[in-house]
Amino acid sequence: MTAATRADIRRNEETIPVLSRWFGSWKISLQRRALSPPELARSYDDAAAGWGRTIARLGFPAAYERLLRGVLRDRAPTTTGVRPRVLDCGVGTGALSSALARAWPVPFRLDGLDISPQMLARAGRRLGDSGLEATLCHGDVRSLPYGDNTFDLVVSAHVLEHLADPRGALDEMVRVLRPGGLLITCLTRRTALGMYVHLKWRTHRVTPAEAEGWLRGSGLADARCLSFDDRAICRLLSVACIGRKPASDACSTGAAS
Repeated sequence: MTAATRADIRRNEETIPVLSRWFGSWKISLQRRALSPPELARSYDDAAAGWGRTIARLGFPAAYERLLRGVLRDRAPTTTGVRPRVLDCGVGTGALSSALARAWPVPFRLDGLDISPQMLARAGRRLGDSGLEATLCHGDVRSLPYGDNTFDLVVSAHVLEHLADPRGALDEMVRVLRPGGLLITCLTRRTALGMYVHLKWRTHRVTPAEAEGWLRGSGLADARCLSFDDRAICRLLSVACIGRKPASDACSTGAAS
């Protein structure tokens, strides 16, 4: 078997579940092949020009701000130093990071990573207009180019559901999170509107219980899902899940400055 054949087999095994039903002793399962990283990058490059308008129509910028304001009021991350470090995994056009700057009255250092060069270009302009100094990086969330225990807060919006196995990316996010730090991720919900997103982007759709299980499986404590409020249609599309990296002396020894 050639290396190219093995690569094709691995790619075809990277599937997203659509539905699964039992009929007596028969189990019928339907799955779709996940978009490969190059396919995902091209798809988001193509969508970048109109992405800001799309998420604005759905109410995400304001909904992100209200969500983050509530989370950080009640469960702010344990921070080190004067300026907390924040990582936005899958920064897109910068909507989530911009909402964070409005919701959290704390000067922070921002790093953003995305697989789409066009999204990164637009994020740079948007974050600059928001007065945020950001270091942006082209990369894959499954292999983050940051040291262990670097960030006080890791945020991510609609990234994990693109991956056949979200656990690898979650493990990476937890690895770079400092002990006591907080992870906030937004995911596509298992709803009728969530099915539309799945059909377009081949994503997972999760229940709150499934989302909490993903976070607990990567070692986060106090995993908990929160709904977006009723003022935006994005409540029907998305659910937010938060978790904290347990504080321990063993983890703390590698903390970055």
